[in-house]
Amino acid sequence: MNKAQRVKAVMERKEADFVPAGFWFHYKPDFTVEEMIEEHLKLYRETDMDVIKIMQDYAYPVTGEIHCAEDWYHIGIKGTDSREMEKMTAVIRGIKERAGEEVLIFQTMFGPFKAASIAFGDDVLMKYSKEAPEAVMAGIKNLADGLEAWAKAYLDAGADGIYYSAQFGEEGRFSKEEWEQLVRPFDLQILQVAEQRKDKYNILHICGEPEYAFQTHVDWFYDYPTDLANWSVKDNEYRLEEGREHFSCAILGGLNNKGNILHGPKEEIRKEVQAVLDSFGTEGIMIGADCTIQGEGIRLDYIREAVKAAHTYKKGEECS
Repeated sequence: MNKAQRVKAVMERKEADFVPAGFWFHYKPDFTVEEMIEEHLKLYRETDMDVIKIMQDYAYPVTGEIHCAEDWYHIGIKGTDSREMEKMTAVIRGIKERAGEEVLIFQTMFGPFKAASIAFGDDVLMKYSKEAPEAVMAGIKNLADGLEAWAKAYLDAGADGIYYSAQFGEEGRFSKEEWEQLVRPFDLQILQVAEQRKDKYNILHICGEPEYAFQTHVDWFYDYPTDLANWSVKDNEYRLEEGREHFSCAILGGLNNKGNILHGPKEEIRKEVQAVLDSFGTEGIMIGADCTIQGEGIRLDYIREAVKAAHTYKKGEECS
């Protein structure tokens, strides 16, 4: 199996030749297109991981300003003919051209609520979500329409799927009824783009924010259309095995993104991977982390060690 075939087997919850793995982190937002391409390929090549998740930390070009509730009706996002989109699709095409067809490439997308939060501030977004939900919903719909077009453009440029960061389901932020009205419909609007295309895939990352201790309602996302589901095990105390019982898809994750994968030593990384697979098994899982690897001094040799541990895993074998 090549890397693409291996990950597809996992997404179909079949036994692969060995367990695949993938990890990622943020990149400098001032990188040029060429720098962004090279940094992603460096991570891929030096760690031997099985998927490329494009983490372009370029800001979404949200338009408009918020000074009152009425302003939400007039916000938007630049179109797929914008320079910002041209830059992002150039990164996809460059990585695809050099990596070839043997690996699946996923473009990271943040939902329209997160786009609004970044543009106008989380406090502003939450204030109006409570005080003027209809106005906020209209603005979020404008952003979702734009991001739906962006998702299509990413796939057209050569991405094999969307890695969707689903936020705003954190504990204490919204009631489930509020979330179902304000957030869920627009997440689904973006996710349906890949779902409706042949040989295109979704990875769902259920993300929490630090203001909410990274804790989120994992159960709210059970029926989201996705081929791999990922969440923070450590922050939510929600085991991979629990997720397997409820999600109708394969599972991505297992490692603490701020633990051994960041600090080492390699022996502990191998032990952590071994423990995950001893507990979960090898079918329908890709080893990854709770979230992006976050912290100073990220080492590619540590990431490679985790990938190697997944690739060479044998149940019950002592790590050495």
